[in-house]
Amino acid sequence: MLYYTLKYLVNIFYRVFYKFDFRGLDKIPLNKPIVLAPNHVNAFIDPVILAMLTKQKIRFFARGDVFKKPFARWILNQLSMSPMYRIQEGYAELKKNDKTFEECRNLLANNKIILMFPEGICIQERRLRPLKKGLSRIIFQTEESFDFKKDVLVIPIGLNYTDAKRFRSKLFIDCGEAISISQYEESYKKDKVRTINEFTKVLEQKMAERMIIILNKENDELITALEQIYVKEWMIEKKVNINNLECQYETVKEVVAMVNMMDKETPELVSSLRVKTSSYIKTLNKNGLRDHLLHPETISKMNFSTFLIECIIIYLCMPIYWFGLVVNYPPYYISKKIAYKKAKNVEFLASIYMNLTMFLWIFYFGIQLLFVGFMFRDHLLVSIYAALVICSGIFVLQFYPKMRKIFGRWRLLRMVRKDRATVEQLVRDRAIIINEIKELKRMFVSSLMH
Repeated sequence: MLYYTLKYLVNIFYRVFYKFDFRGLDKIPLNKPIVLAPNHVNAFIDPVILAMLTKQKIRFFARGDVFKKPFARWILNQLSMSPMYRIQEGYAELKKNDKTFEECRNLLANNKIILMFPEGICIQERRLRPLKKGLSRIIFQTEESFDFKKDVLVIPIGLNYTDAKRFRSKLFIDCGEAISISQYEESYKKDKVRTINEFTKVLEQKMAERMIIILNKENDELITALEQIYVKEWMIEKKVNINNLECQYETVKEVVAMVNMMDKETPELVSSLRVKTSSYIKTLNKNGLRDHLLHPETISKMNFSTFLIECIIIYLCMPIYWFGLVVNYPPYYISKKIAYKKAKNVEFLASIYMNLTMFLWIFYFGIQLLFVGFMFRDHLLVSIYAALVICSGIFVLQFYPKMRKIFGRWRLLRMVRKDRATVEQLVRDRAIIINEIKELKRMFVSSLMH
């Protein structure tokens, strides 16, 4: 009961916290023994999002140390979670995994879905860690117990966040084709260890194909900068929908592939680009600007008439915006403060932030309805107020990005008057960066053709 109640709630609140899309999840077979194998970036958020997007109930596994307290163990079990102990928790704890492995085999024997993270660790990076062999062993032991007649299917999944810890960041979930374990029957019967190793490598490759992977950690900030500076232009050149998350994901994969390849072939060019983009982004941040404000088409549209229209928009929309903030935002603010104070690792930041927000918002919403009910004692007014809270919250989410762009343009106009030299230098720096990106892209395309 608790599982399905929370599944309904998170389907609402997680769509507020993240902008996300997926492909392939709707093709997961029914009434088959399924193992979902995603990369692990975002603590409790990853399994919850996958659970809320799949029709079937999923059993998933969390690090064993969170099951120590009886109440936590009961709650997690109600949420369809079981412990998986790691070597970091001590060799004595590893023995408890025998019970967990047996549970996995029983679930697969009954055509259930289980979710396991093959990396065995949660790291908030755009990389895939070497896979552990625990998942492979469970799968092959299950098939062996059924003489390879069960046909367990393993589905590689890539979870691709733009910035997992940030509110309203983007997530694209890429679900691959199922890998049938029955095809490994002959190989496994000849050499178990070799087959498990071979399958682990295949799964790692299939997962990597569904992910944005930056090979060199030194290029993490460069890729983030290129997402701001050039991805939109790349998409326009490809003639794809710039607002479609799947198109954005595929384009970023191409940009990352370019940087990965050229970092090996011409590291001096990538290093030069890294230095220039870092300096450029720091100057933007220092002046409270964003790259999109310096696009030639944006600058060409900045005139008195657009400034006047934007003033009218801000004037008319601000009352609704502030009402929406007052009746919706406090739970988000409190949760963010608590999350940043309590989260020991960045991987748990969004989990605390999002889930605490969900419960605090429900409580805050209920308190408001009770107050309005006691004040006016009118069910119709309470219903109208409830609708106003929700609608104004949606308005805030839609209006806030537009408002930031308007204020950004105003800051740029003020800078043009007070510090025109800095703006002109930024425009020149951006032009140099764009030219270097285009040169890298030309070399990348040429390398692919040869």
